[in-house]
Amino acid sequence: MRRSTRELIAELKREKRFQGTCPVCQEDFRLADAALFALDDQPPEVALRAIAETRQRIQDRKRELAMMRERMTVRAEKTAQAVNLGKIIEKIVPSFSGFSYSPGDCRALFEPIDYLIFSGLTRRGQVNALHFVDVKSGKSRLNNIQKSIKHRVETGAVHFRTTDPKAPR
Repeated sequence: MRRSTRELIAELKREKRFQGTCPVCQEDFRLADAALFALDDQPPEVALRAIAETRQRIQDRKRELAMMRERMTVRAEKTAQAVNLGKIIEKIVPSFSGFSYSPGDCRALFEPIDYLIFSGLTRRGQVNALHFVDVKSGKSRLNNIQKSIKHRVETGAVHFRTTDPKAPR
């Protein structure tokens, strides 16, 4: 014996023992208290309001996401411009008057650090000190590799060797 959808809904509304769980808040509720209706019937006003509110929330969220995407794009562009400008500046910084080292003492590495400075090389023809220099501007910070280089220099883990390229390894 097959019951119609309307008969089943009528029974669910009469019986207090049937329960459901809200998919949003996970709270249990009696189906008798819910606004049950057949899909081919006109939904009750409470269901129409809930559908309208849900559609409005979806539209609001879409607008919010579009604004977030726009802000992210603008921020990414600004970051890319700052990084590119930083890369240009780090290449020409030895020619700046405020740079602490003689341009002739500078040897560009750029990766993983920008310069190895042979202090005294051009003025005295003798190296007084070696300086590992990385050019940073704005909010730029040393990356993990640069931090490890800094640590190795500070702890004295720096060595000098000569090698013969023809010698076996």
